[in-house]
Amino acid sequence: MSQREHGGDSDQAALSFGHSAGDMLDLSTGISPIAYPADNIPAIAWNRLPSQTQLEKCLAAARRAYAVPDHLDIMAGSGTQSLLQLIPHLVVPDGPVFIEQPTYNEHRPAWESAGHDTLSGVDVAIAQHKCKSYVFVVPNNPTGDDDRVGIKRAAKRCGSAGGFVLIDGAFAMPKAADPNHTSLIEALGDQPHVVHLRSFGKFFGMAGLRLGFAIGAPKLISQLSQNAGPWAVSSVALEIGAAALDDTVWQQCHGQFLNAQAKRLKHLLLGAGLPLRGGTELFQTIHHGAAHDLHDKLAAAAIWTRKFADWPDLLRFGLPANDAEFWRLEKIINNWR
Repeated sequence: MSQREHGGDSDQAALSFGHSAGDMLDLSTGISPIAYPADNIPAIAWNRLPSQTQLEKCLAAARRAYAVPDHLDIMAGSGTQSLLQLIPHLVVPDGPVFIEQPTYNEHRPAWESAGHDTLSGVDVAIAQHKCKSYVFVVPNNPTGDDDRVGIKRAAKRCGSAGGFVLIDGAFAMPKAADPNHTSLIEALGDQPHVVHLRSFGKFFGMAGLRLGFAIGAPKLISQLSQNAGPWAVSSVALEIGAAALDDTVWQQCHGQFLNAQAKRLKHLLLGAGLPLRGGTELFQTIHHGAAHDLHDKLAAAAIWTRKFADWPDLLRFGLPANDAEFWRLEKIINNWR
């Protein structure tokens, strides 16, 4: 069975377009182009199984970084991808599950493989008459949409109906990097049927570490932890995660860097006459009838972006890391125009 398309795999893309893997500029993933400087990993992190002490230290740091209320629990998994595949099994199928579109394409298969019907392609206001459970990605991938008011209303409605809400915050930033953005974790902290996901790898630029968190009512998080099994996260991931999540000074500086890079990317795309559908601090997405043609033009010049088979008018750009990468991207787009 073939895998669903995602960002990444720039080495395979390079081969397809006649480049060496090292020549391809990968802007397809929406992952920070700068990684957290993880130094001095103790040897014990490599040659022993993850310990309860390591896990508790990392979870405490994540609780602080994501401003998790005391009455909610938090657990760690091998990336939010692994967690979103387990979460549908927490819920007994009871009518269709609403999944906003366009959005991350792993949610629908995860729910359907767990025996749920799904409803997408309709407005959430229409879905409320048909669905008890909902999946939201906040901010949304690939549109950047962030309808927190609508999500809060849906969460309260489905709570009274005995439903479930999954809020995928993979592209949300830690509180230290975005202190003015009120967290849905706090706003919906009194809703026992809501689970929030937070990705470590995207903001910290360490997607290969495979670390993510689920936050929610103790009963749900306990069940999810049992389903994830023992040693769900490596010792190295726990060590690096704990250090990075407690490093609020780095988070503040990195948040400023990402914000500046995102604004520069937005300015580049708009200046080239490419209308924006939306974006976040980690990516910008254009809406253009020739999006796939531009994707192929960039790939031929060894720049890999994220196109979408189901939404051919959309093309997502991750952040260039430096001036040279911005100039390289701008040159090819201007030549394409």
